[in-house]
Amino acid sequence: MSPSFSDGWSGRAPTLGAGAHSSARRGRPGGPGVRPPPGRSSAVSVLSTVTKAVTATIPVAAGPWGAAVSPDGRRLYVASLGAGTVSTIDTATNAVIGTVEDMGHPVELAVTPDGARLFVACQSLNAVRVIDTAGNTVTEEIPVGMGPRSLLITPDGSRAYVGKEAVNTISVIDTAAYAVIDELTGFHFPRSSAVTPDGRRLFVPDYGGNTVDVLDTATGTVLASLPGFSLPFAVALTKDGLLAYVSCNGDSTVTVLAGLTGLHPYQGPTGGGTRVTLLGSHLTGASAVHFGPRLATEVVVVSDHEITLVTPAGHGVVDVTVTTPGGTSAPMPFYYLPPPRVTGLFPASGPVTGGTAVTLTGTALATARTVGFGGTAVTPVVLSDSVLTVTAPPGPAGGVPVTVTTIGGIADGGTYTYVGPPVLNALVPAAGSRAGGTVVALVGSGLAQTTGVLFGTTPAAFTAVSDSLLQAVAPAHAPGAVPVTVTSAGGSATAPQPYTYT
Repeated sequence: MSPSFSDGWSGRAPTLGAGAHSSARRGRPGGPGVRPPPGRSSAVSVLSTVTKAVTATIPVAAGPWGAAVSPDGRRLYVASLGAGTVSTIDTATNAVIGTVEDMGHPVELAVTPDGARLFVACQSLNAVRVIDTAGNTVTEEIPVGMGPRSLLITPDGSRAYVGKEAVNTISVIDTAAYAVIDELTGFHFPRSSAVTPDGRRLFVPDYGGNTVDVLDTATGTVLASLPGFSLPFAVALTKDGLLAYVSCNGDSTVTVLAGLTGLHPYQGPTGGGTRVTLLGSHLTGASAVHFGPRLATEVVVVSDHEITLVTPAGHGVVDVTVTTPGGTSAPMPFYYLPPPRVTGLFPASGPVTGGTAVTLTGTALATARTVGFGGTAVTPVVLSDSVLTVTAPPGPAGGVPVTVTTIGGIADGGTYTYVGPPVLNALVPAAGSRAGGTVVALVGSGLAQTTGVLFGTTPAAFTAVSDSLLQAVAPAHAPGAVPVTVTSAGGSATAPQPYTYT
């Protein structure tokens, strides 16, 4: 069932539009500060959404205006502008079970998501009053300035938006602190607004400007001002947020805005050229797709719910909108990512068998998809926008170029050197004094990348003469034979004969 309202003064539903607004200022019934003539009644009519027939009529105080339903659907709250009351209706019995009086010409109202509180825009009080729905009593009064009229609460219940067309602003209320935390300006008679299910976007019908403004709720900035409306009065969004309906008093129409629900992918390089699929509704007939101020190319309307295109060049975060014969969609963000840059590669070498943990540092690395070692691509672990790690794959001995591929582009990461395992064939001489100091030639192959020489467990000073020759200085040691081992990025090797201390 759905409620409708009759004013009891003219025998028909009141017009919530330009006529009602101007006549109220001339002092007709229903306007601020004026009560309806005595002897007239008002009511809420209950309609079946299936048959569209009136199934019940519920008497309420004079001049019903705004209404809100509790989250569980068990209560209907009705603001009576003329009588200055808020009525609570039991939707199961269609009976008024409570009334709060002296509400100072209440207009619109909204229930918090938990159903515990009812926020009411009270015009003549220049305030928003909060009713505890359990006790049906006013617990808070929040001054908001002249003529509060429209009111809504975000889906998470953290904020309330109060439109004040008398001063062309919208007050933002912190519903926990019961305080105005921001004042949004620049409107021309803001009317009944709507917020998206995720709470990120606020749709404001700008009655005097014939536009619908779309605001970022995080910053309060206007992302888009959608033109082409004739005295837009109210915006309503479907539960999934896919469609926006705009009622217009000027031409007695309801406009359905094209809606965007997804961009795939939603980010790309600053140079453009990304193939993107837009998903949404009412996209047929799209004449333009804007990425910020620039037009997309190769736009193909696949269906009423899908468009493919190629992005133009751009920078930072831009709003994507689709223009159709029905209007311009609300914006969705697209992120232009700068090309990556690699400043460090640690270590820069490893064994041909792979397996080395390599760290790359730089900038704009957060979207790294692959790291290439020569012709082999591996998947990195992104630690931050400036650091990522990767496990080197196997590769042939020698240097290979390293590249990092991100959504923003490809970066040169320098050279990674694959090192084969060292080989030790002989020690010359193979014996020396226990006091150490003997210069020993280590003969073999793959020795140029040697990082350490051990006589037993004692490190020795060494010089790499060539890939086949090392010169090491034997350290002091107790008498006896010890193994000699060399270590490099490619592995380790032990001489076939020990070195003997005498």
